[in-house]
Amino acid sequence: MTAEAVADVVGRLAAAAKLSGDWSGHSLRRGFATAARRQGHALERIGRHGGWADGSRALLGYLEDADQWTDNPVVGL
Repeated sequence: MTAEAVADVVGRLAAAAKLSGDWSGHSLRRGFATAARRQGHALERIGRHGGWADGSRALLGYLEDADQWTDNPVVGL
């Protein structure tokens, strides 16, 4: 399946589900990273499985979103 075909399928399904916002194949990739992190998987394993380069700033940004409540330094103060 091409990237364009995936984007088309995801976009059509999101529209059918009446989801707001822009949905694409990228949504699946980001969602994978977020879900894997929430399940406790290591950064390196997530990145390598998803095809991100070691130290990817994009991946770190996605994981920061996933960790913002569970690894918040303000919790407990």
